Amino acid sequence: MDSWIVKRIRATSLRRVIVWTLVLGGGVLVATSDHRYIANFLRGPYRLARADLDAIRDVKTTPRYYARVAGERVIDTRIRQYTVHTQNGVETGREESGAYNALAFGDRYLVVRTAGGESPAAEGKLLPLTADLEEQLFDTKEMRALRSQFYPFYLDSDSFRRPGYVVIAVGIVFLLLFAWQALPAWRAWRDPERHPLAQRIAKWGDPMGVGLAAEHEFDNALLKAKAGWRLGNKYLIRSTFFTVNLLRFQDVLWGYKKVTKHSVNFIPTGKTYEAIVACYGGTATISGKEKKVHELLAFVQQRAPWAMYGWSAQLAAGFNKNRQEFARTVEQRRQEWAQKQN
Repeated sequence: MDSWIVKRIRATSLRRVIVWTLVLGGGVLVATSDHRYIANFLRGPYRLARADLDAIRDVKTTPRYYARVAGERVIDTRIRQYTVHTQNGVETGREESGAYNALAFGDRYLVVRTAGGESPAAEGKLLPLTADLEEQLFDTKEMRALRSQFYPFYLDSDSFRRPGYVVIAVGIVFLLLFAWQALPAWRAWRDPERHPLAQRIAKWGDPMGVGLAAEHEFDNALLKAKAGWRLGNKYLIRSTFFTVNLLRFQDVLWGYKKVTKHSVNFIPTGKTYEAIVACYGGTATISGKEKKVHELLAFVQQRAPWAMYGWSAQLAAGFNKNRQEFARTVEQRRQEWAQKQN
C-alpha cells in the first residue's frame, strides 16, 4: 500500500510528464507547421532565372521563394530605409539600414532590398511588394508607365535561414529542459523511491508512519500559507499541482525574513516579503505579506527554538561558506535547549 507521500509523488510526477509531453508535442507541431519554409531552408537558395520569375503567379504560395538571382545590371531607385533611434519619444539619431535597387532582366525588373552595395547578384526571400514601397517606387508618371515591367514582388536579402537557426536553438534548449524536467519525473512516477523526497524520508525511518502523520497535518494544518505550504506540529508540507515537499521542524537550521525592493526607472514601486526556512535536506521559501511572514517565522521558532533566526551578513556567510560548522553550532544550541527542558 502506497503512503500519502508516495501517492503525491506519483501524481505530481505524472502531471509533469503529461504537461511537458504536451508542450513538446505542441512545440514540434508549431516548429514544423511551415512546410514551405522548411523545404526552402533545407534545399535553397534556388537559382531563379527570368523564366522562373516570370512563371511565379503568387509569391505567397510559390514553392521556391528562397532565391538566388543574377540580373544584367543594377539600377539605384534612390529609395532608402532608415532605423530611427528615440529616447522618451524624441528622435536622437538615425542610420541607413537598407537600400532598394532594381535588377534588370531584359525588359523586366526585380526590386531588391539590400543592406548596402550595388551588385547584380542577390540572395534572399521573395515577398509581395508593399503598398508603401509601391507608392515610393512609382511616384512619377515615368515610373508608373513602367509599372507592368516590374515584378509584383521583391527580394529581401536579409538572412533567410536566421529564423530557422533561432528555432533550432530554441528547440535544443527546450529538449535539454525536457530531459532535465520530464525524464526525472518519468522515473519518479515509475519508481517513487527514486524521488529526492522519498530518499530523504527513508533516512528518517518508518516512511509509512511519516506519510500518515504528514497527511493528517496537511488536512488539519495549524497554519496555511501561499504556494501550497501548510504547517503542522512536526512538518512543513507543500503540495501543489506540480510539486510536493516535506520538511521537519526538528531539522530547521535558520529562519529569516527576506525583503525584496522593486523599482521602475529607479522609482520605488513596492516590496515583497518571504519567510526563508533552511533545514537539513531543503529550504522552504514562503511568500506573503509582511505580517504573515512574521507569523510564519514566529510559528517556526516556537517549534524549533534552537535554530538561528534573523538575517545578518555573518550568519549568511557562515551558512553559505561553512554549512557543517553552522549545523554543529545549531546542534549545540539544540542540546543546550534540551538540557534546560529536563
